[in-house]
Order: sequence, then C-alpha cells, then structure tokens
Amino acid sequence: MKAFVASFLLFGLIAYCYGVSQPVIKDTKTEGCVGDKCGAHCAWEGAQIFPGEFLNQPGKCRKLFCADNFDIRITPCPPPTAEYEWVDRDETKLYPDCCGVKKDRRPKID
Repeated sequence: MKAFVASFLLFGLIAYCYGVSQPVIKDTKTEGCVGDKCGAHCAWEGAQIFPGEFLNQPGKCRKLFCADNFDIRITPCPPPTAEYEWVDRDETKLYPDCCGVKKDRRPKID
C-alpha cells in the first residue's frame, strides 16, 4: 500500500511539473542548522533552504525556492509544445542550462 501511495504521489508530482502552474511542495518547515546558519528552513528530498533563498540542484535539473510560509516552489524545465521540443538535455549542468536547447518542430517553408 505504501508503494502504491508513493507511486501515486510521484506520478502526481511529475504530471504537475508539466502543467501550467509551478509545482509547490507544501509545509516543508523544519528546525536546525545548515552549515553555520541555524533556524527554521525548508527541507525536502535532501534539500535544505532558508526562506527567500533558491537552490539550484545539480543532477536534478530544477531550481527550488523556499517561500516565507515554508512551501518549496519548483522551477522545472519547460515542457515540449507542438511548435518546440527540447534536445540535448544534460543533467550534469545547472538549471536552466541542463534543460537543453529549444528545437523548432514546425516544418520549414521554402
């Protein structure tokens, strides 16, 4: 049952990432120290970010932002459209360079 719920949540997050809205992970507040900085901060999937700060995650091709209410806003790569697709994705680079380059899908008219 736990695996089903986890799979459902993961599928929902992936589907949400490709929607129009920016994905949000609600209420990620935790207390503690991160390096030499202590206090309340956002924590999710190993990321620890203080309110008002961004974290560009190497290898995950996304940028996270910790809001003042401790929600994490995720900025993913843009989804493909009927006109454009993204090619040459490179997970070793930071966001947005990791997303690749936009390639026009529309036929060329001579």
